[in-house]
Amino acid sequence: MQNETETPLNTSTLVADPAAVVLVVDDEPSICWAFEKMLSQQGHQVLTASSAEEGLSLAEKHSPALVLLDVRLPKEDGISALPKFLAATNNAAVIVMTAFGDLDTAVSAIRNGASDYLIKPFRLADAQRTCRQALRSALDRRSQPATPHPMPSGQQVLVGQSPAMQQAFRQIALVAASDLSVLITGETGTGKELVAAAIHRNSQRADKPYIPISPVALNPDLIESELFGHAKGAFTGATDDRAGLFEQAQGGTILLDEIGDLPLAAQVKLLRVLEQGEYSRVGDLRVRHANVRIIAATNCDLHQSVQQGTFREDLYYRLTGVRIHLPPLRGRPEDIPLLCQHFLSAMDYPGLDAAIDANLIAELQSRPWSGNVRELKNAVQHAAVVARGRALEASDFPPATPARGEALAPSSATLTDSVAAWATQTLATNTQPLTDLHARFLAASEPALLRIAMEYTAGNRAKAAEILGIHRGTLRDRLRAYQMDASNGD
Repeated sequence: MQNETETPLNTSTLVADPAAVVLVVDDEPSICWAFEKMLSQQGHQVLTASSAEEGLSLAEKHSPALVLLDVRLPKEDGISALPKFLAATNNAAVIVMTAFGDLDTAVSAIRNGASDYLIKPFRLADAQRTCRQALRSALDRRSQPATPHPMPSGQQVLVGQSPAMQQAFRQIALVAASDLSVLITGETGTGKELVAAAIHRNSQRADKPYIPISPVALNPDLIESELFGHAKGAFTGATDDRAGLFEQAQGGTILLDEIGDLPLAAQVKLLRVLEQGEYSRVGDLRVRHANVRIIAATNCDLHQSVQQGTFREDLYYRLTGVRIHLPPLRGRPEDIPLLCQHFLSAMDYPGLDAAIDANLIAELQSRPWSGNVRELKNAVQHAAVVARGRALEASDFPPATPARGEALAPSSATLTDSVAAWATQTLATNTQPLTDLHARFLAASEPALLRIAMEYTAGNRAKAAEILGIHRGTLRDRLRAYQMDASNGD
């Protein structure tokens, strides 16, 4: 947990009931101490326990209104103990905490009755807000029976331990059980369709159809017919009545991929479905009722499309019931080793534990990965075929693709916009206060610059240093720092 010296806690508005009993179950004394200090200032009685067993004993005696429960505990873990805490506390609000979560952990926590999900390390301000919201709902929760839901079967396909992916897992878990529309944003190849499939798989519609569709792949003249169906004789070639995708997905979920490419005429009908749950087939005046959850995905800036008049503003706001943003792979390089292991495991690659060493990981983390996770997956599969069972080497991988816009000669304005966008995104996706933004920027941009200079001079460091305008020794040190040192000398 992190304190925020620049923004003092507003503990005076923490909760409406300052007499509530709060139980903190965590084997980290610092976490227990921080919550005890923050909550006791409001007059709460704060109890702490270092194990699920100890916590359950206290819960049965004191009936807390709020339980803060860690996932990783010495004996019984927090997820399996969660239903026991709900029963022991008459369905109190429970906030699950973890530093090692994945999608299954987040979904299990919410499905088993947790009120919310905190990702360690978290800021005190975030913990304060979460506790306040949980305590406000504690009375309502206690009027309802605790009914944990079974975890649906299915393999997890989203991989990542970075803070950005942990936040995405949390959002998926929280939104899955509802019928809210969801807008998933992110560059091509970041896994937007996997997020949509995970939401459907963990929803109450999981046993109903899930239909992903990309409007841009459809005939522009037939998009409305594909989505909503058509009546016989509605247009040339319409020889029979035909059900559209919304009708086929009745009771289930539709993913509209690259929603920004949907024509304005179809946007009007889609808005009607979202607002009224109604639509009509092309050439048919009869109103049909749609029981379909809509998830949309895009790699473009829909807000900018609204300003340009190519996307309806009312539809934009209707689609963004919840927004989940997936960061580019270059923004979460710490996930690359885990992803590589995941892809190799799926291929049953021999000697998996020794297949990738630290030097190779450093090389892969220095690449721009313009195609994101999809590009990394293809590159790992390519390398595995070339390596034929031995440890992978950098030479087994296909050449790195240029960073976005690198192959062009960008104007200074474009470069400035790119830097601004990178900085904005980095600040927005970090759950912790940053103190090394400049170092992160250099680590993200300098390797590409050095690589281009070295390639241009065929690996001659003296000439590359001259082009870069730095001392040859400085270049050598930078290459070594990024583990890019070439054998070809000066």
